[in-house]
Amino acid sequence: MDMESERLHSAENSEQGLEKDDVLKRRISSHPLYELLVQAHLQCLKVGEISDLERALEMDQKLIMNRQSLDVFSEPELDLFMEAYCKALGKLKVDMEEPQQKVMAFINNMHSQLKELTLPGHHPPAASSPTTSSAHCNILQSD
Repeated sequence: MDMESERLHSAENSEQGLEKDDVLKRRISSHPLYELLVQAHLQCLKVGEISDLERALEMDQKLIMNRQSLDVFSEPELDLFMEAYCKALGKLKVDMEEPQQKVMAFINNMHSQLKELTLPGHHPPAASSPTTSSAHCNILQSD
């Protein structure tokens, strides 16, 4: 093959690859689970907010309804991929939220302890007693 033929062949392969990508994108975006997939992705991006169980249950219900509404002309491999991807995003969201919830619980606990220490009737430990002071710090750190 000469250089011109090679370049034409390469351009044709590139065009065919782009066409296949476009077809795949259209198939995915028209899939019954696509909306759920987008919502699951957005929920992962919103992990900075504390999640509520209601949204998770709503997504599970949509997944069940969408699974039931798949028509007979759908492609089993794409169906499995879309369903697995939605589930993976849901698990990712839960896994990202768990450490955040632990941190929030710790912060709330510390806030409560600090609030308790600043109550008007509470007397702070004497500065001259290092054992009392260090024991109090250990109590705060153990929670």
